[in-house]
Amino acid sequence: MTFLGRVFTIVILVCSVAFFVAALLANASHMNYKDKLVDLRKQVDQLNTTIKATKTANEKLQTSLSQEQIARRAALAALQTQLDLSASQLAEANKKLSDLNSVNTMQNQNLSQTIDRLKSTQSQNEAYKAEIDKVITDRNAVRIAVIKLTDELNSLKSIESDLIAQVKQLQDSSTMFEALSETRGSALKSVGLTDVDDVPPADLRGEVLAVNSNQLVEISLGRDDGLREGHTLEIYRGAQYLGRVQISKTQDDKSIGKILASFRKGYIQAGDKVASKVQ
Repeated sequence: MTFLGRVFTIVILVCSVAFFVAALLANASHMNYKDKLVDLRKQVDQLNTTIKATKTANEKLQTSLSQEQIARRAALAALQTQLDLSASQLAEANKKLSDLNSVNTMQNQNLSQTIDRLKSTQSQNEAYKAEIDKVITDRNAVRIAVIKLTDELNSLKSIESDLIAQVKQLQDSSTMFEALSETRGSALKSVGLTDVDDVPPADLRGEVLAVNSNQLVEISLGRDDGLREGHTLEIYRGAQYLGRVQISKTQDDKSIGKILASFRKGYIQAGDKVASKVQ
């Protein structure tokens, strides 16, 4: 019972006593005082009994109220503790939720970037695929060309083998002819004759590389051009005829000869032209 309830109970009790006394006073003129006194004592005893019972009930109520207040305080303390714990848990949960929202936002951004990269990668893959298809097509074309070229190479190798055999045969023949020519030339020289067939190739053209004081000249023609010792070449500069040179020594790409004094018609210098015959 609350404090207000106890106040109302006491007020009601006081009012009841006051009304009872007033009733006694109202009826005093009609009663015998002795009987009235006995009645009053009885009433007082009843009132005392009632008061004692009320006090006992009030004490019981006070005790019950105290116990209830203690229980309520304990319950309130427990509820407050639970509320504080719940508030702490709620704050922690809100923090976790905020962290999760941040993580989720970051993951969404990463997901968006990953999707963009995936789209870019897919585009690149498509480009690579097209390029690979082109490379495969080109490779197939190259393979076909390689097969064709291989066949041609094998055919050319066969032709090369035949040509090498022919060249060897021609070299052997050339060596034999050169030996015969040298033998013929030596034999003709031994008897004081000149080989009429031992002449330089027709339309042979070159130039003077150097001239020394001993009337020797170096020209840009040699054995590879068909020039041999004893051959003669004409020397000229433009339309001017300068003389004749007789080859005395040959190399693969150049030769040395002596200027024939009986044919000399002018001053010979490097850069002048030589030919098997003057046009």
